[in-house]
Amino acid sequence: MTAYEKQPKLALGLIEVGLTVAGVVAAITPLALWASWSETVFYIVLSVGCGAFLVFIGLAKVRGYLAGEPRAEADALGLKGLRQRMENWDQLQEQDRDTGRRQRSIKGDVGREFGFMLRVASGLILTAAAAFLGLWAMFEIYYGA
Repeated sequence: MTAYEKQPKLALGLIEVGLTVAGVVAAITPLALWASWSETVFYIVLSVGCGAFLVFIGLAKVRGYLAGEPRAEADALGLKGLRQRMENWDQLQEQDRDTGRRQRSIKGDVGREFGFMLRVASGLILTAAAAFLGLWAMFEIYYGA
């Protein structure tokens, strides 16, 4: 690997780091706005948060250019390509029986997992309710009228 091949990878790596930092700053901004203690701090945090969003958008564009991601000139949003990929995906799903079988299996797994989560949640709710009821009864017996 030559130095010319390493430079784009290094640039993409630095852009990924910048995207991560900008994303974290943008995600923390609402909490920091809520916790700001003066009007000056509020506006500083607001400007840093807005700057993080702009930096994130700019780095994402630069990453797209460096990575060579294709983009149609006539279709600014890429909706034609998206529609074509959706049609291709649907055709693949209809033609491949094994994929359909896996999808049904996944749906069954989701149902079982959801049922398990509901049982655990209802058990926790009932346990908390019984603990609070017992605590209330104890206070009522010892300190009640």
